Amino acid sequence: MPHIAYYHGYFELADDEALVIDVTPPDCDYWNFQLNNHWMESLDYRYFPITVNKASAKLRDDGSLRIVVSARDPGKDNWIDTCGHARGTMCLRWVRAKDHPQPTCEVVKWSSL
Repeated sequence: MPHIAYYHGYFELADDEALVIDVTPPDCDYWNFQLNNHWMESLDYRYFPITVNKASAKLRDDGSLRIVVSARDPGKDNWIDTCGHARGTMCLRWVRAKDHPQPTCEVVKWSSL
């Protein structure tokens, strides 16, 4: 689709680590982030928080978004559960975005969250 910008990535986390993704979502029709397995198949969204989108995300006061990917709930907004996977893929996309901001990613110790 010519109106969708995709950002694909691969994650690998130890039990005591988390992936922190920061970005300010652009003005767009829709956006979402999703965690997947190695073959880019969605993790089990029926029972686990593996996705966040324009409607469900909790943005900061300045309009920015922080997503925290980890094996256990850190008690932070926009937590994404790895569902027991130490590694996998992830996708962020903007649909009909006015611009395409670049997210930043950082692996941190879970205790520092």
